[in-house]
Amino acid sequence: MENIAEKLNMVIDYIEKHLTEDIDQAQIAKIACCSYYDVGRIFSLIAGISISDYIRKRRLTLAGAELKYDGEKVIDVALKYRYDSPISFARAFQAFHGFNPSLASKSSAILNKFPRLIYQICVKEVLDVMKKDILTIDGKNYEASYLGEADMSSWSKVYAKRKYWRIENAYDDFKDRPTLTQVLPYNNYPPINIERGQIFAVDYYGYNGEMTRKYYISDGTVWKDMPCTREFMLYSLQPIRTDKIAICGKEYEASYFGEQDMSDWSVKSVKREFWRLENVSGEFENCEKLNSVLPYNNYPPINIEKGQVFVIDYHTRKGTIDRTYYIADGTVWQGMPSTRQFVVEK
Repeated sequence: MENIAEKLNMVIDYIEKHLTEDIDQAQIAKIACCSYYDVGRIFSLIAGISISDYIRKRRLTLAGAELKYDGEKVIDVALKYRYDSPISFARAFQAFHGFNPSLASKSSAILNKFPRLIYQICVKEVLDVMKKDILTIDGKNYEASYLGEADMSSWSKVYAKRKYWRIENAYDDFKDRPTLTQVLPYNNYPPINIERGQIFAVDYYGYNGEMTRKYYISDGTVWKDMPCTREFMLYSLQPIRTDKIAICGKEYEASYFGEQDMSDWSVKSVKREFWRLENVSGEFENCEKLNSVLPYNNYPPINIEKGQVFVIDYHTRKGTIDRTYYIADGTVWQGMPSTRQFVVEK
């Protein structure tokens, strides 16, 4: 088994050293001591990605970094990373990073990253289910597997411990619930096999003995290169207040859903406020759409339906407010439902 990992890491070394050159399949087969077909199957089985996809994502990761930080020209980077033309490069770059390569140098551009792989063969103990029980969620009974508890008193000022439940056969019931930005990495769970599509309930116990139950979904979220579960809400956030917003001389009823602090991660803005326009009746569907998208997990935990229009006020560090408009038009970015920015005539 260790020999397999060693061979695959040698394949990775070869690929990483030749990302700006043509990758020789025969050389990969020679390094792995088997046919290219066989090494490709093993690579995909263990990593969950094909060799060709790995090469593509690594090239686009490095290309993005060069455009953003080194000031390289798009055409030079496209040729460097073996694209036939700037057009084909732009298409691949857009699909991977979510925006055109010409925008990569802007401070607001957040690059997607695919890290280098390292193969390790390890054996781990997998925790057995301790007991079964029934948890009632939103009026429905679910079979739940209890997976034990973890002490939090040595590092948390709020909670003394937490207990873990896996909710069985519940994904379809909760997959569309509004998610929060809070995530729980897999290494925060007991040693169990976590698969995409699983639902977990985590009971947090305060020092006063009160319990708060939070719900998480394994939806493929990755945080700092670590697989995570994302917290979700059983119910959507209700508007804090309603007001009127004027657009092109016409007033629209708008629901206000609060604000989000951006000061820790945005170069330009300190916060943003979220509004949803009500009863717009498709009035903005034909407006000019931009490449800029905002995934649903950037919004407060609300149900977002196709056709809805949102107004977001970005409060800049200069003291000004930049008002932007987004429409839920079915756009999907990196597998995540998103709203697309559009332009309104002044």
